Amino acid sequence: MNTLTVLIMSLLVGFNLPDKIDFGKRESASDWRVINDGVMGGLSQGQVAFTSNSVRFYGTVSLANNGGFASFRSPFTKIDLSPFKSISFRLRNTGIRCAFTLEIDRRFWMPNFKHQIVTQTEDWEIIELPLAEFKRYRLGRASGGSLPDQVKSEIIRMGWITDEKKEGPFSLEVDYIQFNR
Repeated sequence: MNTLTVLIMSLLVGFNLPDKIDFGKRESASDWRVINDGVMGGLSQGQVAFTSNSVRFYGTVSLANNGGFASFRSPFTKIDLSPFKSISFRLRNTGIRCAFTLEIDRRFWMPNFKHQIVTQTEDWEIIELPLAEFKRYRLGRASGGSLPDQVKSEIIRMGWITDEKKEGPFSLEVDYIQFNR
C-alpha cells in the first residue's frame, strides 16, 4: 500500500491513535509540517531536523509585518482523545516558550485548545499535560473555558506553537508523545 492510499484510508476511517508517537522513528513525523506566521504575512522562520532519537523544531520568531509565531503540526485527520486523560512528552525547550495545541476546526480563526509547556531547565524533561487543563483560545487569545470531554473525540490536528509574543530564537526537541489513559 503506498503512502497516498494509507493517507486516504486514514482520512476516511479516522486515525487509529497509538498510545505513543515516537519521533525517533522518522515515519512518526513524516506527515507533520511547519506552519509559520508567513501564512498571515509574518516573517518568523521555523524548521525541522531529525536526530537519531527525536525531532527538533527550531527557528526564530519575528514580530515584523504582524508576525509572531512558528508551529509544527500533525496532518488533519480524526484524532479521538476521548479514551485518554493526559498527554506526556519527553522534550527539551530553549528560547521562546512553546505550547501544545489541539484543533477542532480547519479554519484558523475558530477556537482551538492549548496548554503551555513550562520547562524548568534546558535538559530533557518529561512533561505531563492533563487534557482537562487545556484552555480554549481564539486567534492566540484565551477565550475562556477548557477542553470539554465531549470535544475530545472531535480533534482533527495537534502540534506545537511558539507561545510568547516576543522576538527571538527557539528550539523544541521532542522524543515522544505519550497518550495516557
